[in-house]
Amino acid sequence: MNNSMVAHLWAYEQEESASGSNFFFEGTSIYSYGYHFEVGRIVKNKQGKKAYLINEDYYSATTSKHQCYVRNAIPTWAMVFSVGDNISDTGNMRFVASKLESIKKSIEKYKRAKTELSYTDIWGAFGNMMDYIQFFNMGTAKSILKKSANDWLGTNHELSKSGDSIKRKHVHELKRIFQILLDHQGLKVLGTVNVIVDEVCGEGTWIKYSERSERWRKGEEERERIKLERLRKEEEARYKDFDEKLEEWKSGEINFLNTPFYIPGEKPNAWIRIKGNIIETSKQIKIGVAEARKLWRAVSAMHRGAEFRHGLVEDITGSQWSLNRYENDLLTAGCHRIAYNEMERIAKQLGWV
Repeated sequence: MNNSMVAHLWAYEQEESASGSNFFFEGTSIYSYGYHFEVGRIVKNKQGKKAYLINEDYYSATTSKHQCYVRNAIPTWAMVFSVGDNISDTGNMRFVASKLESIKKSIEKYKRAKTELSYTDIWGAFGNMMDYIQFFNMGTAKSILKKSANDWLGTNHELSKSGDSIKRKHVHELKRIFQILLDHQGLKVLGTVNVIVDEVCGEGTWIKYSERSERWRKGEEERERIKLERLRKEEEARYKDFDEKLEEWKSGEINFLNTPFYIPGEKPNAWIRIKGNIIETSKQIKIGVAEARKLWRAVSAMHRGAEFRHGLVEDITGSQWSLNRYENDLLTAGCHRIAYNEMERIAKQLGWV
């Protein structure tokens, strides 16, 4: 069974178990390689509501693919918590602590950042954490703030074996940030974190960040302006060189015309010249004068407003080429896009106009 199907069967609980390539599930848990790496688990709270706990920690390239299968299989409407290896049927404070640590790092970026930062790294993470607390019915924010440092960190946190004073100091800071976020939840709707940043990092942090990011934005605009100007000049130089080659080709000085750059679909990509009794395109298709005159009659009629009709043009070898469309005075025939004024130029040379 392919691994994508394994993930979908697990996510929609359609089978009790299934296995693919080093990827399997049993009941509500799905694993990569073995029981040592649980990628995800489906849990239900006391009210019977369902949530998906997923482990997105990096383990190996193959496991990363397994994690991707799991993430892609989960229904879009589902409640999802990325918990690392902290997968629990009942919820625990280690997840809350890890979320607040992540939020703290996001807030502290404003001390040094020059580019614009997204507020969702703060409010999005906070919202997900509050959903987790509510889903597992872990108590009120007030009761959570009263829990001890050991309760917050559990036994698997990197500070779990540290001294009590170190743990209390770390948790005290997390609780401070939690309280600040609780006090200013109204800012989430506005999509701003200025007050949060100043309360966590110190007064004036936000304004200094704003000044840096504004300088960066203006610098980025100037860099973009310089880049666009450089590209414009390069394009202008390419077209100037090409225009010279085009005139040489039209006059017969050169036999072949190369187009060394991309031409957008709404612009002409082929030109024509008279060579003896032959009308030749820059793509080396040749048609007789009589055939060209018949085509000119059709084109001039469409230029005046006649309805486009599919037709065929026969070249001097007897091969026939379809006329595909005529829009905005541009005739498309196979790989050719020829402007009306280019065809009119030839018609004038031949005395048809």
